[in-house]
Amino acid sequence: MDLTTHFQTVQTDVAFSDLTIDRHELYLLMGYGDSTPAEPFVEMIDAIIDELAACCEPSYGYVIHSGKRLDNRRLQVGDTILTPGAIITSSFREATMVAVFVASVGKGFDEWNLKNKQADDMVRLFFADSIGSVLAESCVSIMQERMKRDMEAQGLCVSNSYSPGYCDWRLLEQQKLFAFFPERFCGVSLTESCLMLPVKSVSGIIGIGEDVKKRLYSCDYCTMTDCVKNQKRRAIS
Repeated sequence: MDLTTHFQTVQTDVAFSDLTIDRHELYLLMGYGDSTPAEPFVEMIDAIIDELAACCEPSYGYVIHSGKRLDNRRLQVGDTILTPGAIITSSFREATMVAVFVASVGKGFDEWNLKNKQADDMVRLFFADSIGSVLAESCVSIMQERMKRDMEAQGLCVSNSYSPGYCDWRLLEQQKLFAFFPERFCGVSLTESCLMLPVKSVSGIIGIGEDVKKRLYSCDYCTMTDCVKNQKRRAIS
């Protein structure tokens, strides 16, 4: 197969009402563990979510290229070599294609959050940051489910999603991912320091192929302490 082959580009909006906020996941990210915040804080969280529903415009997009695992640390996607490391690369053993994606809550979050910064409301800023992260991950989950459905119709399977900055994948390689997209794809841009704007955005890759397996995340081998997936694992163990 010619590895320069580009198979598909998808870009679509997501209704805010379709996003799911797992309260247990949210409270873990906020540092509450298995506990629930005091009632005034829960009311503030509810109010923030309602406000964000009125201003956020979530979306996602991806491009699918042929790709393969080169060795235990490298992947080839089109003409580009990625070095996500052993943990991630192992999940692409059976992949014959790779989807490079970006998902975002939208610029409305940044505009809304600027008002909190100007008001110097640190509690709302802290809560909003966690809520925005969970919303962005929910957007990724919706994308994955839709992609899974579309690929299954073609007799294909998909892996989990993996993003730069996680599982020892250098954040700098985010620049390689954005090279696959047209400018401001899904309204997202990348700064020289690899910060995505809008800030509540996620980029990454997903393996696709007839024999691809959706393996469990390898949290036991991960050293990140602020990852939601790792926090959920520690809470269960």
